[in-house]
Order: sequence, then structure tokens, then C-alpha cells
Amino acid sequence: MWTQLDSGFGYWNVFVWLLFFVALSCFAVWIRSLGRTDYKRNTDQDEIYWSGNEVPDDGAEISVPASSSYWGFRVAMEPLYALLNRFHSGSASDYAGYFIVTTALAGLLILLGGE
Repeated sequence: MWTQLDSGFGYWNVFVWLLFFVALSCFAVWIRSLGRTDYKRNTDQDEIYWSGNEVPDDGAEISVPASSSYWGFRVAMEPLYALLNRFHSGSASDYAGYFIVTTALAGLLILLGGE
């Protein structure tokens, strides 16, 4: 009775899905086992990399500003950010309008592609 689920588009066998997830988990464990085996806890390998400098004892000096964290990503995506900033007004009604237009377009595409 509970081995198959009728979704309206066919039958889904619960045991096949369980077997799929078990196989996928075994594959993930196998991939993880291929990792490096020379890691040693409580050695210099545990130290963070702080641009080649000595790591200070005080944690307050370790902070990295958000503008530096993803600098390369931010620079590479600058054309996209410039485009998005033109649409960013800060008004919630503008964002609600974007949501309504996007939802309407998605619904139209679903209706047109359904046949």
C-alpha cells in the first residue's frame, strides 16, 4: 500500500528512491575517502592562513572587512551590479511590482508551454 505513490504523472516507488539515496550516499563517502590522509590535528596545519603573516593572538585583529572578503568576485561582477543598482530604488512597492511581473511572465510561459 505505501510502496507506490500516485502523483498524477505516474507512480513513484519508495524503495527505488531509498536505494537511490543510499547509493548516492555511498558514492559521496567514497569521494570523501579519496581526500588527503596526511592531515594532523593540533599542528601548524590547523592554523588559518592570514596572507602569509603571523596570526595574532587577539581575535579582534583577525577580522576582514566585507569589502575585502569577496573583492575579486565583486570586481568581476561590477557590470551586473551597475545594472542592478539602476533598478534598486529602496521602495517596497517597486519590488512588489517586479514580483508580480515576474510571476505573470512565469505563468504565461507555463500556459504557453503546457500544450
